[in-house]
Amino acid sequence: MEAHIINIMRFGICILTLAVSVRAMIRTASPKIRRLTAVLAAVLIFFNEKAGEAAYLVFGSLLEMTAAVVALGFVLVAGIMIMLLPAVGLIRWLTH
Repeated sequence: MEAHIINIMRFGICILTLAVSVRAMIRTASPKIRRLTAVLAAVLIFFNEKAGEAAYLVFGSLLEMTAAVVALGFVLVAGIMIMLLPAVGLIRWLTH
């Protein structure tokens, strides 16, 4: 499954690189910038395998970190609610 996701990331990086470089080459009037953009696109496409793995690892890490933060927030809120429940019950019992 990881290999499929890495291949999807590699394909996305390749297409995005080509789209950005073609757009930059069309919009730029300077031939030096066009050459630089072409070279950078070629380098990124050449190292596409490593870039795909790195993008997969970054994306996976961000997803895992987001899930951990959400879970931690849920546990903290649930813990606070459970700790406040006896105090709220005592206040309700004393006021009624």
